Amino acid sequence: MTRRRLALVGAVLLVAACVERLTAPGHCPDYCPSGQITIVDTLLTTSINRDSSHRGYVVSYQSPVMLAAFLPDTTATLDGRPIFRFNGFGPRLPVSSVDTGQIRGADSARLQLYIVRRDTATHNLRLQFYRLPTTIDTTTTFDSVAAAFNNAPVRPTVYVDTLLAQPGGKDPVTGDSVVVDTVNHRWLLSLKFDAAAARYDGTSDSGAVAYGIRIAADTLASIAFGKGSVGPVLQWYLRVDSLGMPVARKPGILGTTLANFVFTPPTAPLDSTLAVGGLPSARSLLRVAFPKFIRDSSQIIRGTLFLVPAVAARGAPADSFVMEARTVLADFGRKSPIDPRLDDPIVIHPGAMDTIKIEVTNMLQLWAADTTHPTVFLLRPQAEAQYFGEIRFYPSKAALRPTLQITYVKQFPFGVP
Repeated sequence: MTRRRLALVGAVLLVAACVERLTAPGHCPDYCPSGQITIVDTLLTTSINRDSSHRGYVVSYQSPVMLAAFLPDTTATLDGRPIFRFNGFGPRLPVSSVDTGQIRGADSARLQLYIVRRDTATHNLRLQFYRLPTTIDTTTTFDSVAAAFNNAPVRPTVYVDTLLAQPGGKDPVTGDSVVVDTVNHRWLLSLKFDAAAARYDGTSDSGAVAYGIRIAADTLASIAFGKGSVGPVLQWYLRVDSLGMPVARKPGILGTTLANFVFTPPTAPLDSTLAVGGLPSARSLLRVAFPKFIRDSSQIIRGTLFLVPAVAARGAPADSFVMEARTVLADFGRKSPIDPRLDDPIVIHPGAMDTIKIEVTNMLQLWAADTTHPTVFLLRPQAEAQYFGEIRFYPSKAALRPTLQITYVKQFPFGVP
């Protein structure tokens, strides 16, 4: 009996040991790795080196706008003046289907131009127009046309605020008008030039004419005129000889053959700092020695680039501009092709001296995913040569050098449970 009882108890214990207890929780150490997720925040103070600046990517005549400014309250008076030229119709115009007549001159003309950017804080905006030599070109400088701007304006000053206040935006005395485009946020000015202002000389220069604009305002005199499809156009009203009698002719509208702007003071030459913006536009390259222990065995969750201005950002006080950080497809110095996939922008305010912080997480993650990609930051203005603004940062050889802060997760130590 004793043996049977012992055998039965043993069988019961064996069956009980094989029963799965579904309601009993698992014991974590038996099923989970023993490691923990570790987040590391590190500041790379010496990883950026071999940085450089280059100028000349976009010059003034390549800009899609003509900048105009007069800011006497700045450290060095900023003075920007649009200059543009129209070619004429030559010495003769058709007076019939089989005959042409010599152009004797112009009765008047109408100039149209767009103000495509302005500061809403500007008050009492004023425009003055000057005749310039028709020899102006893309190499013309501020000093070379300064004498022409010292002559009398070719027509009365245009008071833009006064014109806007007129019924329908039309001045019945001067014949000027303005149309406000509330969709595209620009103004279309239509200005009448009399015979003296619209002088047509078809004998010496085939009717070509060139003008320059000076602006002024009670405060913040800084605007931008359009070019190209929204550039200046001129409509002449001419007198043409027909069998000894002058007849009126209204030939087609002419666009500019040159649209540019000149300015003073000229942009300071590059030095050891990292320049971004200005005219002609400047860009800076920052080469990064990306640590392998971050690139190869971690997951980057945030990256921030710190840049310290060497001087206060320059430019018109109201003309803040956007600087963007990008990376490049290949490192060829100043000719490095830009990678168009990623960009991280930040607004630069003239006069600011605060440390600039740019989020560059996407680019660092790209570098970690593609080990063949150049680890180079490129800094440039988003709208090159469309603002007078420029900023300069301390380089990698300075005490306040560029630094890179990276937050990353270490590789998880998976193991056998």
